[in-house]
Amino acid sequence: MKHFAIIFIIILLLQPHLFLAAQAKRTSPVQPLNDITDFIQDHNLEVGTWEVTMKKDIHQDEISYYKEMLQTQYPHMTINETEDEKRKKFVFTYHQKNSQFVERFIMIVSKEMQSYAQILYVATGDEWDEATKSNFMPRLNQLKSAIFQENTTIFTCVKTEYNGIIDGVLLLEKFSTRLQIEELQILNEEDFISVTGLTKQWSQAIPYGDQGSMNVQFALREGMGAKTTLTFGTPVITNEY
Repeated sequence: MKHFAIIFIIILLLQPHLFLAAQAKRTSPVQPLNDITDFIQDHNLEVGTWEVTMKKDIHQDEISYYKEMLQTQYPHMTINETEDEKRKKFVFTYHQKNSQFVERFIMIVSKEMQSYAQILYVATGDEWDEATKSNFMPRLNQLKSAIFQENTTIFTCVKTEYNGIIDGVLLLEKFSTRLQIEELQILNEEDFISVTGLTKQWSQAIPYGDQGSMNVQFALREGMGAKTTLTFGTPVITNEY
């Protein structure tokens, strides 16, 4: 009886730590990416590409500071500059030799709003496994502290393709059920289906008109050939940059 009491006390002492560990996993900044890739792989599909994006609005006067900082810290980055009537864009691309992902820093300078500019961090890869996670997470946390904010919204996008054997519509329904998604808007066209919704399983969300908040979009697009593309995003699918 005495041994049982000791074991019971130990369990009680461990419970807060177990709860915190579970909570940390659920509120991980890449939890949506984990959930989406797990779903794709559970249905015997391959992750085509994944993407993680962070954004920060800055003043145009800060552009020189960030450009100099990136060129100093990453001297081997390639730099591409484009310009049109609405904006000027600088793209810094960084790919370490043995890295599982490619990183880009994108600076957009508006010509329509004189003081407005934006800096983005975009990481892309074609595998999301334990090795990639262990390399990417410290990098993400470092950049959140150095350039962005700790509470910055992280946008995730994952794509996969399949042939006509799989029922894509049923797959979208299973995804919605698995994450208990409240569907806010559905767009259904001849070769394209898109769903916008909200899941309470993910901690981040953005305002969505009069319908409150949203944090997930997923879509199906039938291609010209046999391939159909599934895209899952949080909370945007189409990149603005």
